[in-house]
Amino acid sequence: MDRLTIILLVILFAVFPVFAGDKSRQKGVPYFTNKDLERYKDPSDNKSPVVSDSADNISTFKDDSHDVNEEKKELKRYEIPYRAYEGTARRIIIPVKFNGQVTAPMLLDTGAPGMHISVSLAEKLNILNKDDSNLWIAVAGIGGSVPAIFTIIDTVEVGEASDSFIPTTISPSISRDFEGLIGMDFLANYSIHLDTRKKIVIFEELPLNPNMPAGHDEIWWRLTFHNFASMKSTWSKYRESLYNKEGNSKRLRQKRKFADKQYRDAQNLYNRLLGYAGTHAVPQEWRQ
Repeated sequence: MDRLTIILLVILFAVFPVFAGDKSRQKGVPYFTNKDLERYKDPSDNKSPVVSDSADNISTFKDDSHDVNEEKKELKRYEIPYRAYEGTARRIIIPVKFNGQVTAPMLLDTGAPGMHISVSLAEKLNILNKDDSNLWIAVAGIGGSVPAIFTIIDTVEVGEASDSFIPTTISPSISRDFEGLIGMDFLANYSIHLDTRKKIVIFEELPLNPNMPAGHDEIWWRLTFHNFASMKSTWSKYRESLYNKEGNSKRLRQKRKFADKQYRDAQNLYNRLLGYAGTHAVPQEWRQ
């Protein structure tokens, strides 16, 4: 260090003791503050401060968009070929698989509230041989009411589109070209489109709605519970009327035995509905 440098340092330490670690700031001794430094800043620097660790901020910033996309269920789309005619009548007849066992041609009918299958299809599914959950009812036909059997189909599949717990009516077949009707109980979970040129039905999944347990709205649940309870009540009253009759003839005993079984089946179906509603957290007030 040359002599000139030493002299300059001595002068600096004498005039600005703050740089020498002297923070006493004695009177008459000039020193610089942050305000003094601000006066010498370039006006162009008076902008919003830039965070010096911006690179770190970018690297540590959590982008939730990827997680949201992963959690969001992708709505699927299914294309099902259909047969367009029953003889000369224009129809939409599609293949439907029941209980993972039997595939049968079914008429797609948006005007039908539920599922109807033929006796022959029920026999293939071994439904009629079961000891429970087969309830005799009367359904309205063109010529009046006709006897039918009410039951529940466990699973129904149209291609990859599927649903479970389908209330179903079993009645005589109405056509040799299809084994029944697939109605709105199944179709309500999808947006349905037809391509008549390609002869395909397009099923598009609808977004999950928390107000529609198992894909059914409040009206469906209330009506279904009402119908199941009504069937149970009807057979209960009929059974009671038989036991109130005097006598013990063979025919009366047969009627009582049949009524006992039907009441048990009606109770069975109602209990299955209760279990299904409980699994899907259906509000209690909808179960009336």
